[in-house]
Amino acid sequence: MQIGKVGIVGAGTMGASIAVALIGRGYPVVLKDVDEQAVRSGMGRIDRLLDSRVKRGLPVDEAEAMRALVQPATDYSAFPDLDLVIEAVGEKVDLKKAVFEQLDDCCNIHAILATNTSSLPVTQIASFTRRPDQVVGMHFFNPAHLMKLVEVIPGLETSADTVRTAIEFGQKLGKFAVRVEECASFLVNRLLGRYMNEALWCLQEGASLEEIDQAACDFAAPVGPLALRDMNGADIGLAVARFNYQEYGERFRPPEILERMVEQNLLGQKTGSGFYLYNSETKKRSGPNPRVEDLLKDLKAKPEGDAQFSVERLFLPMINESFLVLQEKVCAAEDLDPALMAGLGLKKGPLAMAAEIGLSQCLKEIESLFRTKGERFRPAPLLKRYVWANRMAVIA
Repeated sequence: MQIGKVGIVGAGTMGASIAVALIGRGYPVVLKDVDEQAVRSGMGRIDRLLDSRVKRGLPVDEAEAMRALVQPATDYSAFPDLDLVIEAVGEKVDLKKAVFEQLDDCCNIHAILATNTSSLPVTQIASFTRRPDQVVGMHFFNPAHLMKLVEVIPGLETSADTVRTAIEFGQKLGKFAVRVEECASFLVNRLLGRYMNEALWCLQEGASLEEIDQAACDFAAPVGPLALRDMNGADIGLAVARFNYQEYGERFRPPEILERMVEQNLLGQKTGSGFYLYNSETKKRSGPNPRVEDLLKDLKAKPEGDAQFSVERLFLPMINESFLVLQEKVCAAEDLDPALMAGLGLKKGPLAMAAEIGLSQCLKEIESLFRTKGERFRPAPLLKRYVWANRMAVIA
């Protein structure tokens, strides 16, 4: 199926960013939200993004032509003409249910309905329609007009044609479109969650903010995990952590410091204070937040055994989870590292890290941490099999 005109439901930060990604490739877009004010706000976001491109050299006439491709809407009257609709509303099942029921009624019978959910079950969302075979997850990464990854997630009933069309469409947007089988938090956010949590466990054991963030940046990350938590918001981080804990169990247990941060409204950049302090106007970081140290005093635990802080300790949970992902066939092995690099900006993916450290050494360190830290370091069976088979890497 060829995609011509596209609808986006939700003109917030993500919806506007997706719209810019589309019009940048020449796709006409209907941008819909609940009222005129919400739509105007969305169009304002698009204008600001295009203005920033003009400042970086985009010709004004090209920016104006892109802007003209966006049709603002507060109802579904233009939707019967669309080939694809991307839902980008809040992460609430009831809200998505209402949207997909309306889309099912007003879109033509051949239209594909995509959800930009970052974690909710695609199969459940598809069940709100009479066309579950034409519903697919298309998880863009923020900011969608810049980030190079889109996860394409089939539900249980999604047809092969729908998946193929979604992947081809993602590729035409210049994205690395990777097929990911349905699971909680999908691929990238699932692996990210293990790494983000471990940074907090290390903090509770006495490693410093700067030590953790600098080690992560020196090893592979574009920004440290604690600075990243401040960027995304501790409240959002806690909601995601609780969801993953509910779905996956003990290895995803949220560290208590995250709960305390949310209780104290230390949410990060949006409140001016998180793990670090921020200028209220520029959002520039000004140093560690002393209130966090006060919170940590009651939580700090002495490292057990020889489990001192190390940069490998930060990434070993992500590496271990990668082998669980491969064991579950969530994605193709050759797609895992490119997806993590495109979605998170890592300099190297977890499988490359594992090969660099050595699979046998990874297993040795994970087993040691399992003895002292418990369930969150239970070794992945597939990692053990690779070591027993004397494999040096996942992909030869």
